[in-house]
Amino acid sequence: MARGNRKTCVIVGLTFLLGWVSACREGPSPAQVEGVLKTSWQSYVKHHISIEGRVVISERGGETISEAQAYALLRAYLAKDEETFARVYRWTYNHLSRARTQGDSLLSWRWGRGPDGSWGVLDVNTASDADLDYALALVLAGRRGWRAPVGVPDYLEEARRVAGAILNKEVVTLPTGELLLTGGNWHEPHPPYLVNPSYFSPGAYSLLAQVLPDPRWEGLRRYTYRLVESLGQRLGEQPGVGLVPDWCRLDAQGRPAAPGRDTDFGWEAVRLPFRLALDFLWFKEERAARLLAGQFLPFFKKAWQVQGKLAAVYTYDGQPRTTYESPVIYAGALAAALSAGEQDFARQMAQKILSSYQEKDGRAYFVSADNYYADNWAWLGLALYAGWI
Repeated sequence: MARGNRKTCVIVGLTFLLGWVSACREGPSPAQVEGVLKTSWQSYVKHHISIEGRVVISERGGETISEAQAYALLRAYLAKDEETFARVYRWTYNHLSRARTQGDSLLSWRWGRGPDGSWGVLDVNTASDADLDYALALVLAGRRGWRAPVGVPDYLEEARRVAGAILNKEVVTLPTGELLLTGGNWHEPHPPYLVNPSYFSPGAYSLLAQVLPDPRWEGLRRYTYRLVESLGQRLGEQPGVGLVPDWCRLDAQGRPAAPGRDTDFGWEAVRLPFRLALDFLWFKEERAARLLAGQFLPFFKKAWQVQGKLAAVYTYDGQPRTTYESPVIYAGALAAALSAGEQDFARQMAQKILSSYQEKDGRAYFVSADNYYADNWAWLGLALYAGWI
C-alpha cells in the first residue's frame, strides 16, 4: 500500500482553501468535516466500488478482500447510502459467503483472478475482523429499517447466522476456560494460538449479543479487556509501554509471547483503539475508557509532545519504526482521545487526518488516490470525530 505523509491541506477552490487554512489554525468546523466525509465517500463509491458492488483494490491487482467489503458496508451505513449498501451486500453474499460451499455464513477473505485467468474465490479461509465488521454492519442496517435486495437474505437474519458462525468457527476456549477470538477459521487446533489483537471488537460483541443472545459474547468481551491490558505490559520477556503488537501467540495459560512475525504496533494494531472506543461510545463500557485513557493515550500524547507528530508505525517498546506519518494511527489516537474526553487532542488528531485529504483530477481521497487502507481509516476516524458513529 502507498504510505506517506501530506503536510499541507490541498483543496481545490480558493474559497474552500481560505476556510481550510483557518480550520487548520483553529480546528475543523463540523460543516467542513462533514463536507469532506460526504465528498470523499462519493468519490470512493465512484472510483473504488463497481456497479455490481465489489470493492476493487488496485494495489492488489484489482482483487477484493472481505475486509474491504465490510468497510464499504460500514461506511455506506454511516453515510446513509442505502443503495450502495444494498449493492455491496448483494455482491458480498453472492461471491464471498461460504454458506453454499462450507456450510457457514462467514466470508472467504480473498477474491480475484486465478492462475487460469478466471475470477473467483482465491482463498476460502476467513478473517475474523472482516466477519465481525460484516455482521455489525448488517445489524446496524437492519435496525435502521433498511431492506435487503431481492434474492439475498434479510440483513438481521444473515447477521445472526454470521454471528453464530463467528462463535462456532473463529472463537476458541483456552484450557483456563477463557474465550479467545482467533484470526479466522484457520486457527491452530490447540495452543499456542496466533492472534491479531486489532481484530478484537468488544463493541461488536455487545451489539451482536442483542440479536443472537449467547453467554459466550460476554465471556469473549471480558477476556478481551484482560488480554489487551496484559499485552500492553509484556510480550514474552519484553516489557511494554502500553502498546499492543500486530500479532502475538497465546499459550495454553493465555500468556502472550512473540509470534515469530511482526510484533510492531503497526498497520494492524493501530486499529484497536478505534474498536475499543466503540464499546465506550455505544455501551459506556468503563473498561474501554480506562484502557484508552490509561494505556494508549499517554503514549500518543507523549510522542506527540516530543516529536510533534506520530510515526505511522512503532516498535512494541515504543520506538518510531518509520519517519513518515499516516492518518491510520491518527484515527486510533483520535478515538482514544474522544473516549477520554480529551477534546483538544482529538481536534489536533482530526486536523492531522484532514491534512492528508486531497481533491484532485475529479477525485477526493486521503494520502493518495489508490491508498485503499488509509482512505478507509482516515474516513472512519473523521466519522467518529463528526459524531456519525
